[in-house]
Amino acid sequence: MSRMPLQATALTQKLMKEYYASCRESHARGRKVAWSTVMMPTEILLAADIDVLFPENQSATCGAKGLGPELSELAEAAGLSQETCSYVRCDLGIRKGGQSPWGGLPDPDIVFCATSSCTTVTKWYQDLRRFFSCEFAMVDMPFNFSGEITEHAENYIVEQLQGCIRQIEALTGKPYDYERLEEVVGLAQTAHEYWRKCLELGATNPSPITTTDILVNMGPIVCLRGTQAAIDVYETLYEELLERVRIGYVAAGQERFRLVWDNIPFWFALGSTVRRLSAHGAVLVGATYLYHWVRDVDPKDPLRTMGRAYSTAITMNQSIAHKITKIGNMLELYQADGLIIHSNRSCKPDSLGSLDLKRAIEDRLNIPVLMVDGDHTDSRAVSDAVVQTRMEAFIESLEQRKYGGLQLA
Repeated sequence: MSRMPLQATALTQKLMKEYYASCRESHARGRKVAWSTVMMPTEILLAADIDVLFPENQSATCGAKGLGPELSELAEAAGLSQETCSYVRCDLGIRKGGQSPWGGLPDPDIVFCATSSCTTVTKWYQDLRRFFSCEFAMVDMPFNFSGEITEHAENYIVEQLQGCIRQIEALTGKPYDYERLEEVVGLAQTAHEYWRKCLELGATNPSPITTTDILVNMGPIVCLRGTQAAIDVYETLYEELLERVRIGYVAAGQERFRLVWDNIPFWFALGSTVRRLSAHGAVLVGATYLYHWVRDVDPKDPLRTMGRAYSTAITMNQSIAHKITKIGNMLELYQADGLIIHSNRSCKPDSLGSLDLKRAIEDRLNIPVLMVDGDHTDSRAVSDAVVQTRMEAFIESLEQRKYGGLQLA
């Protein structure tokens, strides 16, 4: 069957390009701009007609464009350690004169930070506040030791979100529009639901979509959740995937082994990693990172449900026991033959407990696990030869386990 390009991918690329251009143009006309961490409930900003941009998303794009080492070196020359998250180093490198694939972001009027992903963002956004002399808002998301958020923690987050809204009112000089917030949260929930359904269709055997296809369509759920435009993209993607399932389309061409990826991918080597695996019939059908944007929010109770969703959707803010359970359920859903764990130098919170996770998945689910060392943006921290050797050895073990012999190309 011939290759079927996804119309949704073209929609995503067009939408993201237009969005960043629109933000630059509207900011020049005086519209307020916020920079935010991706795990912040940014619906409260959209409801106040503030454009929201994401330095993490810009840094990931820098990684995909191969700019990570150059920008990181600029940041390191300015004093940052190579142990600092490469997203932060890319951002500082751009501020020190390095190249941005989007021509740079318009200067923020306020920066928004949530700590659910890591504590590094706190220092990063404090530095942004000093650099741009702008307003600063932060929401401290408590760690969920049991996997369930407590009522006390929910109340704590809601109080902070209410404080953020007071800051928004001071910034805009207007009373906050809570009816508009309900509308935005309702749109976000619809986008989340379509995103979830698209991911779950990826669990079809054989899979109608690869993880690469999903990752390149991730921009709207990260940057434009809470808009009709994001819904339109994922409704289109969902309908396309349903049609692929109906006709029996196999996205990878050959699917001998089904794999799931844990942690942020190598943005600079996403295509080559997938091709390397695909050459042996190994297909990445799912990734834990994608589920960070599977959330449940309620427009009738927006602040409380956003607080709950944004503090529990990700694995960095959970106990290792909860992470093991969550990934185990995902492996079963995707009928996975193996798990690849990226021990990510730049995302230590998401890599914490990786050895415990590996042992637990192998012992409890009897599923083979490969660990690869690397970095999501800085290719200097990745040995391509080592990764290739370890992946080939892993495929050999899967071949022996599943088919009882070796058929490597």
